[in-house]
Formats: sequence, C-alpha cells, structure tokens
Amino acid sequence: MSSARLERWIERKFRLRHVELVAELYDSRSILKAARRLNLTQPTLSKALQDVEATLGLTLFERTNRGLSPTAYGEIFARHAKIVLAQLRHAAEELESLRVGYSGKVTVGTLLAASASILPDAIARLKKERPGVTVSVVVGTYDILMPSLLAGDLDMVLGRLPEEGRKRELLYEEFYAEPICLVTRPGHPLLRRRRLGLRDLVNEAWLLPLPETALRRQVERAFLEANAPVPRNVIESVSILTNRVLLRKSDCIGVMPYHVALDDIEHGLLSILPVKLKSIETPVGAILRAPGELPPAAAALFEYLRLAAKDVPSARL
Repeated sequence: MSSARLERWIERKFRLRHVELVAELYDSRSILKAARRLNLTQPTLSKALQDVEATLGLTLFERTNRGLSPTAYGEIFARHAKIVLAQLRHAAEELESLRVGYSGKVTVGTLLAASASILPDAIARLKKERPGVTVSVVVGTYDILMPSLLAGDLDMVLGRLPEEGRKRELLYEEFYAEPICLVTRPGHPLLRRRRLGLRDLVNEAWLLPLPETALRRQVERAFLEANAPVPRNVIESVSILTNRVLLRKSDCIGVMPYHVALDDIEHGLLSILPVKLKSIETPVGAILRAPGELPPAAAALFEYLRLAAKDVPSARL
C-alpha cells in the first residue's frame, strides 16, 4: 500500500476497534482468548484481522499451532496501538476528574533505589489529598520496566537513572544522588576490623543484584579498579524482603542504596561496613515518556515525588 493510500484509509475507514483488536491479539497471542475479551465470535475477529491485514497489505500475525506470533509489522502496529489506548485511558481519567473531582489511576514502575525511600512518602501525600486515586506499583529491573513505559502501561519509572543508552523518546529528571553502601548483620566479624578494603572482601559471601543491572556492573567495576577479583561466592537477588532476611540470618555482605538501607540501619537491623564506594554514586530520579505530559493523578504524584526528594537526608557514611 502506498503512503498516500494508507493515510486515506486511516482518515476514512480506520476505527478504534482496529486498535483494540491488534493490541488484544498481541497481548493474548490467541484468537480464542482475544475474542472472549473483546466479546466477539472467533470468525468475526478472524475476519476483522484479515480485513486490516488486507487493507494494509501487510501480515501482522503469523498463524501457528501454538497460536499467533506477531511479525515485525505486527510488533510496530501493536506498540503504537497500545500507546493510543493508553492515551485514551488518560483522556478518560482527565474527564472523570473534572466531572467528579479527584480520581483516576497511577501506575508506577520502580527500581530498587526509589522503592523504599521517596515513593512511599509521595504516595501517602497523594492519598491524603486525593483518596479517590488508585496507585499501582510495579517492581522490576530496568530491562523489564522500560518496555512497559514505552508501551503506555506505566505512567513513570522511578529509580537509578542510566548513565548510558538513554532513549530520545523518554525524559529523565534527576531528584538526588544516591550513594551505595555495603551492609551486614549487626555483630558481623568484619565490623570489628578497623581497616577494610574491597580486596579484603573477595572471599566473603555476597548478596548482589542481578548481572543485567547497572548496580551489579558498577560493583564489579569497583573490584577491578581496586585490583581485586570479582567475588565468586554470590547470591543474586533484587527482592528487598528476601535480601533483608538473608542479611540478618547469615554473614553475607549486601550492596544497597543508602536510603533503602537507612530504616534498617536506624533500627539496628543492619550495619554498614566501613568501606568507601565513592565511585558508585548515581542519580536517582524519574523517567517519563516524551513530551512528559501526565494525566492529573500521575502529575500530582510526580510533584509529590519532587517534594519528597527534597526531604531526603544526607548520607552518613
């Protein structure tokens, strides 16, 4: 199909149902499941998909014994379809907020650095002012959360901002610089040592983030810069709850953003090892889809995040 013909089709015959259809087929990978969710019969849905593909002159999905598999064209169409649907949901939220007052839903993706510091404070402030707003928090790694943000499934992502590989279609706002500390259980034998360096800790048991995380790469780089081999005795986890229990019940050394560990440190549940990690200090902030326009509820939470970031205490390392 020529570009001009495609534009005419979009202007005259394209319907929101086409967007919903492709997005649902992409998510479910099944004609049967998509038909049920869209309240259509399978023949009707199959015919609608065939019409869209015939009009475009492109195959969006390959039919296999296991269901549907999106083609490269289908991936592109579905990605934009999901963004369109997300924007329409945001429009509906704005209209509803104007009609009945504060309402709507905010979906936030969070990385480790922000999940235990400014986010709870910001949510508490938002709920006090706007009790009708529903806040959904999704915890994950950068590689998992970024596709969801780009697809419109998340309003924003909070956490450590990447040093490299920033995308032009995203906006990055720094809130504060987050130092990293090494933590252990209180009473750990290493706490009695007056002088400690990374070279002294190579043979200890370590609790580290997953290999694909920026923090893991920075920790390994710190060992190499100290002319020390990377530890081999490692447990890999990004679960805050699991990490806290493991640290309290073993002699593992953990790596945590200072403000994530702060509450446990102040309550005597964890202790900081006296090892300086000045090279591991990265900005914490928010990542938004460009141009950065948020629906009212999400915009309110974003402002509370900015306020909470101003109250973050200085690290005492």
